[in-house]
Amino acid sequence: MFDGLNNFWNRLDRSTQAWSIIACLTLFRLVYIAFAPVTSQEVYYWLYSKHPALAYVDHPPMIAYSIVLGTSLFGDNGFGIKFMAVVWSLLTNVFLFLTVRRGLFRSSADDAGKLGILAVLLYNLTLFAHAFAVIQQPDAALLFFWVLAIFFVQEFQLTGRPANLIFAGIALGSGMLCKYTAAALLPGLLAALLSTRRGRGSLWSPYPWLAMLIAGLVFSPVIYWNWGHEWASFQMQFQDRGGEIASQRSVQFRYFFQLLGTQMAMLMPLVFVLLVRFYYRMASAWREVPEAHLYFLSGIFLIAGFILISFTTKVKVHWLLPGYLGVILGVVVAFRYSLSFRSPWIMRGTWFSLGLIGLCHALFLVPGFQIFQVNSWSGWRDLTKQIVALQEQLGSQEKVFLFADSHKTAAYLTFYSPDHQRTYALNIIGQFAKQFNVWGEPQSLQGKNALYVTSAPDLSEGEGALLEKYFDKVTRIAKFSYPLISLGDEPTRDVTCYLGTNYRLQPRSVIQEPVRARK
Repeated sequence: MFDGLNNFWNRLDRSTQAWSIIACLTLFRLVYIAFAPVTSQEVYYWLYSKHPALAYVDHPPMIAYSIVLGTSLFGDNGFGIKFMAVVWSLLTNVFLFLTVRRGLFRSSADDAGKLGILAVLLYNLTLFAHAFAVIQQPDAALLFFWVLAIFFVQEFQLTGRPANLIFAGIALGSGMLCKYTAAALLPGLLAALLSTRRGRGSLWSPYPWLAMLIAGLVFSPVIYWNWGHEWASFQMQFQDRGGEIASQRSVQFRYFFQLLGTQMAMLMPLVFVLLVRFYYRMASAWREVPEAHLYFLSGIFLIAGFILISFTTKVKVHWLLPGYLGVILGVVVAFRYSLSFRSPWIMRGTWFSLGLIGLCHALFLVPGFQIFQVNSWSGWRDLTKQIVALQEQLGSQEKVFLFADSHKTAAYLTFYSPDHQRTYALNIIGQFAKQFNVWGEPQSLQGKNALYVTSAPDLSEGEGALLEKYFDKVTRIAKFSYPLISLGDEPTRDVTCYLGTNYRLQPRSVIQEPVRARK
């Protein structure tokens, strides 16, 4: 039977093999997201989709548009929220294959197609490829537009047709509608143009500059939104975080080693080792692999930049990931004569990666299980049911509104409440709560009672004093718990509810100590 399947597979041309692999991955993911839990970030971005805008405090708008499209087709449920993540993953895989196949056009069609398939397989041997295919994040769309921009710049290098630069500009601008880190692709693409005679010559023409102008025009709605909202998003992403980095005066090696560990986990050991080998090859034999120059340069500014930052402050695990697309493309091209799944160490690395990825997929579906001590998604359906029942006992939402100590908790309460009732965050007591600050607090809340939901067992002194500025009285009235599963202990997700009576939009007096929203 297996011999027959193998013979059938070998008779297929490389393109058909590639589309078959990508189709199987996509079908699996569509089935998987029907059962996968919705994470806290996803429900927060789902709230974005209920308030369409040109941008948001945390991010540009592509994540909201993706969820709008998915939920318009399939409803306000986990499948609808996640659907476009699967689509973005599908498109990313397609253009990884096409980019390698086109880049190796001097090779035979069979060899180029084979290496294109290898790029797809290596990409899907990383944990982040699967994570962003089943969890809706801004990175899901960013990965696609990142590789799309690389594809069109490569097309220009191969054909000299200036229209490809224009398409690359559109892709770059669209990537910046996903995340601001897409801007780190621009210096890489410019460096790639400078590395070839045709590219250097093109800089004397209007097309590269027109492409950058078009990228700016695609991104301009985000600038317009920020202009009308006191530059809230730019300030949060650049001024606040940049100030945090600048304030660090000493080198912190622990952050670097922490970043190293998280990147190895995202890439899996096999691709991580290939990354190290690829960078060594590019440093030691740059001229020998000109086909890989674009791929290397596309990600080096993003990766090197965040590595440098990691010596002073913590870098989040997903910030570097788009840069690895170029690494995967470059590995296939640079080692095309030696890279083979028949190699014993590659075979062992492949099975190890598949085992870990499969385990993570399985554990993600287990209610309450903490993966690497991380679980932000379990229990909120049941907890919301109990909290809404308590709200009904206190006079229903006509008399009692809900607000929470975290924008993520507020999003979960909105998502799982029967009628998606609006839940507020710390913005209603004058604190920063990301996008909730833009949405504001309506005048209709004046004089109502409120049910304050917090993950803290007790109110801190500052928190209690702040709440009393906005309410006549604050009383602890209930605590709800949901059991979690973890190795070595039996944790629970606990939420405590406080009743605040007679809410006022303006505090009695100014409080000196701010309350930080819980993550």
